[in-house]
Amino acid sequence: MRHPTESALLSFARGQFKSPGAAGVAAHLDSCLACRVWETRLRHARVAEADGSVTARLAAAAQAIPEDLRHALAVPPGAGVPAAGHIWRVGTDEAMLVWVRRLSGESATVIPVSLDVEQADEYTLIVPAGESPLGLDLALMTGVEGYVDLSAFLQQVADLPVGDQITQLLLARSDGRPPHPGLLTGSPASRDDDQRLAYRQLLAGLLAGLSAGALRDADLPGSRDGGVDVDRLADALNVLTWHRPGVEISLLDGHRAVGPAHELLIAALVRDLDAAILVAVLTGPEPDRVLSAPELARACGGLLMTYQDADDVAVAVSDEDWTAVVITPEFAGRAVEAPSGRLSEPRVAFQPLPLADALLKHLDSRVTRWEQTGRLQFDRDALDLAALAAAVSQAAVGRAIAKGRRARTPAKKAAYTALDDSAVAGIRTLIESVAAGASPADGVTALLSGSRR
Repeated sequence: MRHPTESALLSFARGQFKSPGAAGVAAHLDSCLACRVWETRLRHARVAEADGSVTARLAAAAQAIPEDLRHALAVPPGAGVPAAGHIWRVGTDEAMLVWVRRLSGESATVIPVSLDVEQADEYTLIVPAGESPLGLDLALMTGVEGYVDLSAFLQQVADLPVGDQITQLLLARSDGRPPHPGLLTGSPASRDDDQRLAYRQLLAGLLAGLSAGALRDADLPGSRDGGVDVDRLADALNVLTWHRPGVEISLLDGHRAVGPAHELLIAALVRDLDAAILVAVLTGPEPDRVLSAPELARACGGLLMTYQDADDVAVAVSDEDWTAVVITPEFAGRAVEAPSGRLSEPRVAFQPLPLADALLKHLDSRVTRWEQTGRLQFDRDALDLAALAAAVSQAAVGRAIAKGRRARTPAKKAAYTALDDSAVAGIRTLIESVAAGASPADGVTALLSGSRR
């Protein structure tokens, strides 16, 4: 399923989409709940239009586009043949620049190229303008490697022979060690609210939409994703709610290549209290034979970097029972084993089980047993409830503001970042009133009533 771009949804929500594509957006919204929610949020969001002075400042701060790049982008799509070491413009509805690492059959392994070096992290190779074939600063983001179908390649932009440097960064990232000091890279992304993480996830999503499976689905209206019966999969996941009433299931849509012939269809995120499992379906010929392969564990490691909310990944094959394995972070990358000190490669250590059984077994081992915690005895002075309530309230509002800064929805970003001391005071009052014996429901009602005022 191909989703409309954010700009297309915004234009549609504002009634500015008058081209023939508007009918396609309307038809998609009829069948896609996620896009309907997104379009509704955009319709009610307050988005300020940039005036002339803002546009002028942005244009003045931007890097000038060289004439060679203008000529390259003017070439008709499909005029060249991709090769390793080339920079290409790729895309369908939205285009992006990529550096080709290698070719494999009808697809290519690529690394996104950004003109905004402020988005570089410690595993992003920065090519200064003086060494760049475009005369512009370039950022090659090795943390977002992906596979792009050759049909999505539009124009060759330049030749950039940095294969050795890219290999060094990929090895360093795989081993979990800092990059070589001789390589020019960005600073580490060590904080959860680092905007570079959201940018990296956006690039990963764009690449996933250009994979072979995603483009095939786009060409076949009404087809199932990769031949997967998503309705039957949803039924299998809904079984979880009978066993764990508090479980939350969010449907997703994405792709990630496992190898030249196999791909992961990202289907859902299953949450239960403090545990979150990403659910994906392995597609391709004889997927059950790949279910225990090291390359599957390695691909899941990439998914965990892209989907920051997920703790683990459950991978199923589309058989009668949705036979599945669960890959955890410690098995999704290279690691040093104790006590031998031996370096182990990514591997699948989970025994295959039917999907529902695999998820339930894994959740039993991951979710904190809140209902089984015993009474704790603290060897300390009397608790200062007012100070504790104030500290907890301040921390809660701080986390919400940080989440708002990372949000992509304008309304959510505006609401979360607008929280101030009055929100802290309201939460503190709620905690103190409940601790004093008031009804939690009444306390929450009072808090929400105050927020509306």
